[in-house]
Amino acid sequence: MSGLVDKIKSAAKGPIKEGGKINTKVLLKEHNPEQGTVDLDNLSGRNLIVGVPGAFTPPCSSHVPGYVTNASAFIEKGVENIYIVTINDTFTTNAWREKLGASNESKVHFLSDDTGAFTKSLGLDFDATGLLGGVRSQRYVLIVEGGIVKKAFVESHAPDITVTSADNVLKAL
Repeated sequence: MSGLVDKIKSAAKGPIKEGGKINTKVLLKEHNPEQGTVDLDNLSGRNLIVGVPGAFTPPCSSHVPGYVTNASAFIEKGVENIYIVTINDTFTTNAWREKLGASNESKVHFLSDDTGAFTKSLGLDFDATGLLGGVRSQRYVLIVEGGIVKKAFVESHAPDITVTSADNVLKAL
């Protein structure tokens, strides 16, 4: 019954909109697989939150490198940090970060939303059971300033990388 209630609440709330406050009350995991330590609700300055359906998937593995290789260009445009959020465990998320060669990029953070609670609270989840085994994140990028979403880019279909491409988001800054 509670699963049905959660679905109804999520559907009624809808996805976060431009002008909305990030208020998830969820701590995400960056390095510690047992405890979340990263709070994206109260970020100061301008930051990017990049949501992806799954680490190691071909579309995500071609999408995220644009943010890693262009990190300095984003910083030059006033972005303080880039947070890549995926619904995977911390071990998988960190292995993916290593595989993508992003381990030395201090401004790009790979975060595990292992329960999907952060993504669900934003209203940006979808049922990917047939392909990825459960609920996953839509592909999105949020430009957040002082906890408020200033610009939201959300793909219509999870495999697409058009509005959320690093080049497109860079142009919008």
